[in-house]
Amino acid sequence: MKVLGVCGSLRKESNTNKLVKKVAVSSGCEFELVYLTDREVEPCTGCLSCMWTEGQCAIQDGMQELYDKIMKAEALIIGSPTYYMNVSGAVKCFLDRKFALYFRGIGPPGSPYTGQRPLAGRPAVGVITASEAGQEWAIETLRHHFEINQMNVVGEIVEVVDVNDVNDMPGVMERTEQVGKKLREVFNRGESR
Repeated sequence: MKVLGVCGSLRKESNTNKLVKKVAVSSGCEFELVYLTDREVEPCTGCLSCMWTEGQCAIQDGMQELYDKIMKAEALIIGSPTYYMNVSGAVKCFLDRKFALYFRGIGPPGSPYTGQRPLAGRPAVGVITASEAGQEWAIETLRHHFEINQMNVVGEIVEVVDVNDVNDMPGVMERTEQVGKKLREVFNRGESR
């Protein structure tokens, strides 16, 4: 089983990215981590050209490679730090740009203006860290995204870590490991897709 972990902090060794990796490793599945800091993902312009071009986004940037990775993944982990009471701008751009996938002719039907859901049924995990507040709204953003995509939310990690290092927080790492193991159980029971 292939898991794609999207590390949405622009600091590679951030708490968020460490937790995304911990979930992936703990799943015992084959995984790939994608660091949004390594890719230029421009904001969606709302041009809707993807609706008329079988899901091909008009913006040619680092998201093009990610579309293929997302479609090949059997599970998705998305992690974001909390910035201004929500997900980071990098994660928001990533989520918005995934809209193009709705028009590739794959998955359960939606309306003509919202396309289909090619990720329906796939397991998903949301990871949110915060220094002190806003994590509730940030995880709601990921929950709505997974719900719109009809994904199977396996677990969530929502941690207020202040300026500490999660590697020095055994309770946080244990909870994260448990979510990773739960992801593996979902695969073992055949509940993906």
